[in-house]
Amino acid sequence: MTLWSVIIPLAPHEKAWQNLLPSLAQLPDDTEILLVHSFHDAAHEAVDLPNLNLRWLTSPAGRAEQMNTGARAATGAHLWFLHADTQLAHDSWSALLQAMQRHPADLLYFDLIFLNDASRLMRLNAWGVWFRSHVLHVPFGDQGFCIARQLFHTLGGYPEGLPYGEDHVFVWRARQHGVATTPVNSTLYTSARKYQQHGWLKTTVMHQYLWLKQAWPEWRLLCKQLKKGDSV
Repeated sequence: MTLWSVIIPLAPHEKAWQNLLPSLAQLPDDTEILLVHSFHDAAHEAVDLPNLNLRWLTSPAGRAEQMNTGARAATGAHLWFLHADTQLAHDSWSALLQAMQRHPADLLYFDLIFLNDASRLMRLNAWGVWFRSHVLHVPFGDQGFCIARQLFHTLGGYPEGLPYGEDHVFVWRARQHGVATTPVNSTLYTSARKYQQHGWLKTTVMHQYLWLKQAWPEWRLLCKQLKKGDSV
């Protein structure tokens, strides 16, 4: 069994993964890389990563469905979910390995730095990401979740059929089962393209509204469990 499987869901016509894959060459030999798409006519492009075990998978539409498809096919002891527009820092995988050894039963996540397509206002978003994840203990999926494969399946995987926020709800379900969210103490780089396309203020306000709306019932459920002593 390999140490981890890297699962990368792809949107239709997504090309950002081509910039991500070369940075994965730093991973240990035979690391499993699963590229999961939901468009049946996609060409499985050749990738020159001879030290890694790269596989293409086809999934039903939806990011949750894609990530769950990758998780079911994975053979690694841990699952590392990366968005296609992610870039690794020089110490990403070594920091993750240390965190896995120290916290094998936790849901691990990275801090975020926005790439050079970001405006200066994105510094506020980066701070907000840090506050939300470190203080409120609610990281999002673009922060590179890593979790033991068996634990992932015990939690039921990512909830499917939601209009948005499958990663957000997954974090709440993990916490409701007593799983801690723990920072890796390293960073990932991510694109700010959504903020460029739709405007910084509009995108930021919409994201805050949607996650708070979704968090409210999950937070209430967690509080009830804590009150009853059903969870840690």
